[in-house]
Amino acid sequence: MATNNNFSFNLQSVLEKEKINGANFIDWYRNLRIILKNEKKEYVLGQPYPDELPDGANTVARRAYEKHCNDSLEVSCLMLATMSFDLHKHYDNVDAHTMIQGLREMFENQARAERYNVSSFLFACKLTEGSPVSPHVIKMIGYIESLERLGSPFSADLAIYVILQSLPPIYKQFIMNFHMNSMEKTLSELYGMLKTAEKSIKLNANLVMMVQKENKKRKCWMPPKGKGNGKEKVLSEP
Repeated sequence: MATNNNFSFNLQSVLEKEKINGANFIDWYRNLRIILKNEKKEYVLGQPYPDELPDGANTVARRAYEKHCNDSLEVSCLMLATMSFDLHKHYDNVDAHTMIQGLREMFENQARAERYNVSSFLFACKLTEGSPVSPHVIKMIGYIESLERLGSPFSADLAIYVILQSLPPIYKQFIMNFHMNSMEKTLSELYGMLKTAEKSIKLNANLVMMVQKENKKRKCWMPPKGKGNGKEKVLSEP
């Protein structure tokens, strides 16, 4: 079945690149809604196909009825054209609203299981002290974005909190400063801030080690006995 030419900018090609086959329902549905929103026809997915108009319906009601029928037909043709053959044969001659309800019911359990698995991976993420922060945060952001694609988006604050709670105690001062300044940041901005914080933490750790090493040398000094040549002997470190 050919797709309807009324969809501007050839947006239907987004769906045609990978026809729905079940495993990709979430991505397909998201792209479908983007296309229909652009065309101002997304409403047909949420509203049942209109009943027949009663006798004596006015012009406004008749025009609204005809528009809904036409939009539903165009959307259903687009949906059918971007389905695998196995799905197509089940939904031929079905309106768009009934079609999307059936597809969502068919694949909802699959999406729920995938959301559970991704959320399990996300909440289990913990950064080991001394490990680089960059790949850790990138992985967590990937899980958060996956949950959004699966229909379970995090609020901006919750996404930030989940990442901050995954950090080791060495980032305690950074987290305190973050909260005290009431920073409203995106995940990308948090990522950049954590990379900067990591450099500062490493620098401070190196300075502490240098001070400790110098103090250890001073403690190993041996004062001269009697009248010597005035030279101090420094014990070598083990």
